[in-house]
Amino acid sequence: MEQINSINGIPLHYARLTSHPYGTRGMQRDFLVDSNFLKVLKKALKEVFDHCPLGKPEVITTAGIFVNKPGHHGSGKAFDLDAVFWKDTSLITLNFVHQKELYLGIESFLRKHFGIVLNYYYTNHEDHWHVDTSVNVDYHESSKSETLYLQMVLKFIYGKDIIVDGISGPQTRAVTREVFDLLHINTPITTKVNYLEFLDKTGKIAFKLSEEKNSPLQLFDNLSDVIEALPIQHKTDVMQALNSFSDHSATSQWLTAFEDKHHDLGAVITEVLNS
Repeated sequence: MEQINSINGIPLHYARLTSHPYGTRGMQRDFLVDSNFLKVLKKALKEVFDHCPLGKPEVITTAGIFVNKPGHHGSGKAFDLDAVFWKDTSLITLNFVHQKELYLGIESFLRKHFGIVLNYYYTNHEDHWHVDTSVNVDYHESSKSETLYLQMVLKFIYGKDIIVDGISGPQTRAVTREVFDLLHINTPITTKVNYLEFLDKTGKIAFKLSEEKNSPLQLFDNLSDVIEALPIQHKTDVMQALNSFSDHSATSQWLTAFEDKHHDLGAVITEVLNS
């Protein structure tokens, strides 16, 4: 077991206190971690930020590594990632709906190193990623966490009309084959080399898509997603108000000016495949 307060030169902070609440940069502190697990964690985070367009962050906040409880946290072999802070940008995991591309870019590369990754759609993990090495990296149709990730990227990165429920059925399998063909990846996804190639290409595509984050069109899309998640009694009124705003001639003309800056998925995929 080792004691650390940074990883790859990135300070590790804790932000789960009244004085340093969740969503802030918190305060740097020491954490105990298993030495072998630390090697995997360092390698994983290096790959994440080597590919991330925002580069190396200033702070990572974690909900814990070694924690006095059963499971892999109890032996310092698990990591809970709350948030990542760059100079002018942050990714708060609870804000997945607003930062889908950046979030899924990071998760894609994490999954290349950790057999267990529990994310926003996994019960009680909306506000952090849990990662550990308790199982080997691979795709299993019976795995809820792996299927949730697959369905999330099919829906939010590749734009497929699919239900995110963690159940691998005929719809998920069919859409997966369609996307694998698009990415020139052999099937099935249950073959490890194919799965790793999918993670790598998806991570790069998601990161490129995340670069349009400052486009008003992307922010408008995010707002629509937030409205879709509202209770039905509120959603209709808010959506009607948003549609009235977007359909106004002045608003429409303003948004049209940003269309050239709005990434085309096909162009992004081609760029990644040719790089």
